[in-house]
Amino acid sequence: MARKECSLNIASYPRSIKRKKGAMLLLMVGALFLITLLTVAVLTVTTGSIYSNNKQQYRAIALNIAESGAEVAALWLRDQAYPPTQTTAFDPLGGVRSLGGGTYSVTITPDLDNNSVFLKTYRIVSIGSFSGASKSVEVVVRQASFGRFAYFTDSECSSVDNDQIWWKAGEVVDGPIHSNNSNKSNFNINYNGSKSPIFQDIVTAAGPTINYTPSRPKNEDTFKRVFKNGSKGYKLGVPRIELPPSTDAQRNAAWGNSAGLPSTTGVYMRADSDGGIYIVGDSAIHLAVDNSGNQQIVVTQVVKRKTQVTTITMDKQSGATTVTGPVGAGSSTSSTTWPNGVVYTTGNITSLDGVVADNKVYDGEIEKKSEITIATDVNAGKDINVTGNIKYNTRPDKTKDSDDPSNLAAGTLGLVARDIIIDSSAPQNLEIDAVCLAGGQNTTDGSFFVENYSSKKPIGTLTVLGGIIQKSRGPVGTFDPDTGKTTSGYAKNYSYDPRLAQTPPPFYPTTGQYDRLSWRILPDN
Repeated sequence: MARKECSLNIASYPRSIKRKKGAMLLLMVGALFLITLLTVAVLTVTTGSIYSNNKQQYRAIALNIAESGAEVAALWLRDQAYPPTQTTAFDPLGGVRSLGGGTYSVTITPDLDNNSVFLKTYRIVSIGSFSGASKSVEVVVRQASFGRFAYFTDSECSSVDNDQIWWKAGEVVDGPIHSNNSNKSNFNINYNGSKSPIFQDIVTAAGPTINYTPSRPKNEDTFKRVFKNGSKGYKLGVPRIELPPSTDAQRNAAWGNSAGLPSTTGVYMRADSDGGIYIVGDSAIHLAVDNSGNQQIVVTQVVKRKTQVTTITMDKQSGATTVTGPVGAGSSTSSTTWPNGVVYTTGNITSLDGVVADNKVYDGEIEKKSEITIATDVNAGKDINVTGNIKYNTRPDKTKDSDDPSNLAAGTLGLVARDIIIDSSAPQNLEIDAVCLAGGQNTTDGSFFVENYSSKKPIGTLTVLGGIIQKSRGPVGTFDPDTGKTTSGYAKNYSYDPRLAQTPPPFYPTTGQYDRLSWRILPDN
């Protein structure tokens, strides 16, 4: 019997089934097309995101390189013996330099006023590049004055007996402090019994350690008995800051020139030649304010065994200067302008005291500054003896805004000498409103200290509003290490004057460092 062969006859299926299978096929093809489109879109977005992320990363790296280039340029400025004298933009680094897989280039532009001001300002622009991305930063820096410090010492050893001097509980310093720790000296702190921190601002030291009594602080609570910011209140191992090599800058400013300096004893007024007051020989100086609020500088000298008094008066209303009494040969006795504020002497100042007049203020603005820098020949070993109070006529108040009437009115004073000595004849309670610098880079010593500090009684308080900068730390009194009580000389009451960091007295010595005035990222081209 023949077997019947079985076969599939599609044509025999119903039409509805054929239509369903065709639609499914189209649906599958459409789905695959959509998946393909989505995959392409996702890959496109992912590729774009990766590109964007890479671009952002490259720009961030370029910015870091630009910042590093600006820091290199700032270090270059700091390392120069004198501020650059160029008047136009220049490249201190010699073209494009490589860093971190990228490059940077730097331009320094001197401020237009550099030729007419003592503190020079520079604009640094650094361009960083990395993998096709570039960013630019601008940093504006200005020479830093020693007026920025509340307290500064090159060596912590006393210039009187070479003993190391200690900070003690109860003393308060509310401004920046720095020590170079020279001559193997160390920063010494006796905080036993402290109920509040001694140091209200940052303390920096070139040395690697600090000596503490009764022991090194063991936790944050004990650190805060010493530093307001606890263990973050100090930095060790920072770069040294050198004292100025001489007072030649102040000498030249007072004379108005570096040539033709007089040698005959006397007082020389140089206001007409953009100078100040130049004194040859020893003198006593008294700062006074007359009934009209004008600043007077009274200079007393002994010339050929005769005492002579010269008074320089700066008229606040007219802006003129007049001199009464003897003057040196060729010196003017009047001027339509004020001196530049520098008083320089080739000799010792045997007595200094008095009052610094107020600024001339009009409509909430300082119209004429009352600012004085008194300097001796430091390298020749000339000193200043403080015999009485030296005060601002109006005392500034740092708890108030800079435009407060008290801060607008208050004048500024700076003292510079080999030693600044508080005379044994000074009053029991003494106030000095000034930033004081004693000693220099090329002197073997130089201190701010009290004469006969270990025996001076009755005990009083020494108030300093400003700052103390010195080659070797000078003693102002003694104290009992167990009780912390002052046993001779003066107890300290030091208060920082932040005005002197931004607007120091005229031609006041600089640190060789630069303060950053501003920093910004420049817009992309």
